[in-house]
Amino acid sequence: MNFSTLLDCHKKWRNLLVIGKTIERDGRKYHILGMTLSDEAKLYIIEPYDKREPINRKGIRNHRRILKEHEGRNCCYLHCSDFHLGNDRLQTLGGMGGPLEYSTEDYEAIQLFLDMMSAGWTVPEWLQDIDWADLQLVTLRIANMEKLPNYSPDMPITITHSPDSTQHILEKTVTLNVGKSRSFSFTDDYGDNVQCHINHVALIDMWKNTEEELRDPKLTERFPPQQLEEARKHRYDALEQCCPKGMCYVGIEYECSKNYDLVFHSKQYLASRPESHQGSCHFLMMHLKPEQETGMHCLPLKGCVIQTPVSPGTSKIPAELFLYHERISAWTETVS
Repeated sequence: MNFSTLLDCHKKWRNLLVIGKTIERDGRKYHILGMTLSDEAKLYIIEPYDKREPINRKGIRNHRRILKEHEGRNCCYLHCSDFHLGNDRLQTLGGMGGPLEYSTEDYEAIQLFLDMMSAGWTVPEWLQDIDWADLQLVTLRIANMEKLPNYSPDMPITITHSPDSTQHILEKTVTLNVGKSRSFSFTDDYGDNVQCHINHVALIDMWKNTEEELRDPKLTERFPPQQLEEARKHRYDALEQCCPKGMCYVGIEYECSKNYDLVFHSKQYLASRPESHQGSCHFLMMHLKPEQETGMHCLPLKGCVIQTPVSPGTSKIPAELFLYHERISAWTETVS
């Protein structure tokens, strides 16, 4: 520790605004702390922080374990597009969120809280005794603001939440049969019974599809020959590593009684360890888009690709509905 550390974190705000508004939603509490203005305007929100259970470092580090380790934590207000304080619109430019657990050594965060207190912020009673390990601070950058807005405690705040999706791990075993359909159900995070109809399972010849795509006359019109040849080489190099010639991917067309995007993985993939590749296989990441919008059960028809290579004679694929994405539309919240 030295004085240069303090110089780096010491902030002199051009202006500071206390809001001190608590939001109660879905049984949880959030607190809009206030705003600061220095080189740019920022808005601060204190949120609950869901601590993840410690990861057992023993055992094989396979794809299942990696996918579960990377399951994201959510910051509720990080992806808001704008705030209205009375007639003033605050448009966000993005932001960041992080746990307060380690902020006992984050002097900038401590200074923020102390300066807010000096400016009149009263820490609400419900927040006073919550351990910082159970809280996170979301900092939002506000666009084109030369001075902070006027605010009074009786002023309503309107918040626009951007469209987003939430990931839910499921790990439901599903056996897929090429050329056959099947239906099953699962219980989602709300306790609702969700019906899933797999209408079609097919093997996808990636090499044949790629060759057809690269023969498209529109490509020769858009790209010079040298650039097109480099793209071909890159694509085939990636194919060779991810899906060797003669192997196939598995395409699934499905309907779901809720507006969920389903992600299937083969049991083989989940149990396997990651392999290092010389090329870039993310170039091949793909989704299956059905030709029709509605399936035989009058529900939206969607697609998923299991990107584990299988032989052309494969008829049965032991798999899992590993997770689903819940789509969240843009919505507006008013805090009085």
